[in-house]
Amino acid sequence: MTKMRKLAVFICMLSFLYGCAPAVLMGVGAGVGIGTYKYIEGNLAREYPLKYARAWNATNRALENLQISISSSMDEKGRGKIEAVRRDGKKVAITLKDKGMGVTLISVRVGLLGDRLEAEKIHNEMISVSGLK
Repeated sequence: MTKMRKLAVFICMLSFLYGCAPAVLMGVGAGVGIGTYKYIEGNLAREYPLKYARAWNATNRALENLQISISSSMDEKGRGKIEAVRRDGKKVAITLKDKGMGVTLISVRVGLLGDRLEAEKIHNEMISVSGLK
């Protein structure tokens, strides 16, 4: 019974905290400090104050700058997915989603289980390329 109670409390906390990112996003403004990184199941996701098209272009340029080869790319109406391979053979998966109001969610996964440090490098390059830094 206590396991069920803990699980219920945990789910309630997650649903409560899930709504905090948009609130933080609106409260802070359109600077680089908006949004937070979320690391879930090997994916490192962040909301950017960029329209989708600009985020898509910045992502592709960041991969080019980091010498990560794109193996497939799908871009359709506010949703995109890029699959790429790094020089060391690790696969990179990036998804983009237009959240509206000039905000795009970008999620990066490096490797099979996810490599947070390498995903952060890609996010940092996207920030640099997009001019947010």
